[in-house]
Amino acid sequence: MKLCKFTLALVLVAAAGLPAVAQSQMSLNIPFEFTVNGKTLPAGHYSVWATFRNNNGAWTINGDKGVASVITHSVQSPFKPHNHSLVFVRAGDHYFLAQIWNDAYWGGELKLPDMKPLIVAEKDHEYVEIAAK
Repeated sequence: MKLCKFTLALVLVAAAGLPAVAQSQMSLNIPFEFTVNGKTLPAGHYSVWATFRNNNGAWTINGDKGVASVITHSVQSPFKPHNHSLVFVRAGDHYFLAQIWNDAYWGGELKLPDMKPLIVAEKDHEYVEIAAK
């Protein structure tokens, strides 16, 4: 009887953790080539998820033709809610992954040392947000 109760408790604890994992995974179609952590990935379908279960600071971006890992720091958007999405900075013909939003008001932001010289040179840049499916 004790084994049955223990097994039931273990299953309930495991099931309680599943929604948190599911919320951290996104599926997106990105229509342009983009750079993340100095690596250029082609346009295509990507899955994005938190690399570690209880840490939304490390992310894996996996596509048919490439994979990348990123570390982000927490960012808040208290006035504008976001869908689950990726935000890119477009400077000229180049797109750089800038943010990952896995919650309406909380997301992760990447350090973008590779793009700073390009933004200064281009002077025109915009943010492009791609929502998850």
